[in-house]
Amino acid sequence: MKTVMKRTVMSGGDVMGKAQRERSRARGILTKRILAVGMGILLLQAPAWALPIVFNLGYGGTVSYGGGASAFTTTNGVVRSVGNGTTTISITGGDLDFATGAYTGGASTGTGFQNMYAPGGSFSIYGNIGSGTQLLIAGTFAEASTFTCCAGTFPVYTSAFSGLLQVTALDTNLAAALGFNLPATGASLAQVQIRFGAAPTQAGQAFRGIQGGGALAVTDSPAQGVPEPSVVLLLALGMLGLAFWKKYVEGRSHV
Repeated sequence: MKTVMKRTVMSGGDVMGKAQRERSRARGILTKRILAVGMGILLLQAPAWALPIVFNLGYGGTVSYGGGASAFTTTNGVVRSVGNGTTTISITGGDLDFATGAYTGGASTGTGFQNMYAPGGSFSIYGNIGSGTQLLIAGTFAEASTFTCCAGTFPVYTSAFSGLLQVTALDTNLAAALGFNLPATGASLAQVQIRFGAAPTQAGQAFRGIQGGGALAVTDSPAQGVPEPSVVLLLALGMLGLAFWKKYVEGRSHV
């Protein structure tokens, strides 16, 4: 009799456990559906995001710094194309020219050194995208820019130049072709793998090299009604929080 009763109790516990697991599974499915519907509504209600455009730099052009308080400059830097991730437009005779603000100081690093340059100066890209050579973009350096050098071996060294830009002009035909919302709100420039005959070895030392590649990325003004990136980030974090809470509740229900 005791054996029969024990088996009956164990069987009842199994039934209760199974029912609890089924309820937990149902809650999980419901939560997933709510999250899916919420995300769908968010995507349907939000206007389309406008894509930034990127000028793709190629090999060629003179990169130089004269030492002392001189600016970092690039003359006739090759610009191959411009695109937004879905559409790419070739640039014939693409030419990048720029000069930063004055050299403000530098320091040694674990692999070489770093130079800093003041805001100001100017930059421009000219080229032909189908209607003759014209100014495609122009502006100034909005903040301090940085040149980092040098690891690797001759003739290609691991070096880079980067800076944030303020755009003062952008070709309207180019903007229209790439669905870009004028005015541009800002840009960033990065040159990589600069080639040297003799690489500089310390901050403040003059040098001359060749642009190896890089990009100039431009952001545009948000379309009316498009959520700010910070708002979208908060929404995403909130939904991730709900997902983690669901897993936590499911884990507790199986204890």
